[in-house]
Amino acid sequence: MLGFALKPIYRCRVCGRFVEEPFHCGKPAVLVMDGVRRLRLSKLVSGLLRHFPWEACLELDEGGWVDIDVLVEGIRRCWRNRELYQWVTREHIVALALLDPKGRFELSNDGRRIRAAYGHSVKVKIDRRPLSLEELPEKLYHGTVKRVLENIFREGIKPMKRLMVHLTDRFEDAVETGRRHGSDVVVLVVDPRCLVEKGYEVYKAGRSVYLVARVPPECIVERIFVS
Repeated sequence: MLGFALKPIYRCRVCGRFVEEPFHCGKPAVLVMDGVRRLRLSKLVSGLLRHFPWEACLELDEGGWVDIDVLVEGIRRCWRNRELYQWVTREHIVALALLDPKGRFELSNDGRRIRAAYGHSVKVKIDRRPLSLEELPEKLYHGTVKRVLENIFREGIKPMKRLMVHLTDRFEDAVETGRRHGSDVVVLVVDPRCLVEKGYEVYKAGRSVYLVARVPPECIVERIFVS
């Protein structure tokens, strides 16, 4: 889930781009969505595209895509708290996707459809190219809490309710993930080359997220306790 503040989104009067600054191209921009609405909509769209599309009467295709207009209609007509989202339009969904700080969403080439880039618990098939050894970062991180360390070092990091294990190349993102589960945060450092050598394919999704089917214990090279 998203637990941090998001900036408002504006549309530039001159170039038409969605931006996070109230002035662009030398002129005041038009407010599209304040930070509170942006955060609320981002949480909802993430949930619908990753975990419970049926709750807004949506059917994702095999690749996880849904038409943006269908998504808007589902939110405004079918979602149980739809009275809170009658303001949502196609523009809000597109702006949300384009400016997401972690690249949680993908738009189709024609701009008509949207999907979650990662984080699914519903079964989807997203075709991605596995990274080569040369493309892998030196380290990847996974945020968790102390109480599960014994299981992790016995069985490895498993996807649990998601389809894939999620790792990140940003230490601070791993800390944020760990804090969702408790105050005793531990960041595990993973050697991505070890994963490939053990036969696991590693994929990149979004701006800083990496996916793998499982992380065996021997590929966890360090643990960092965060106060």
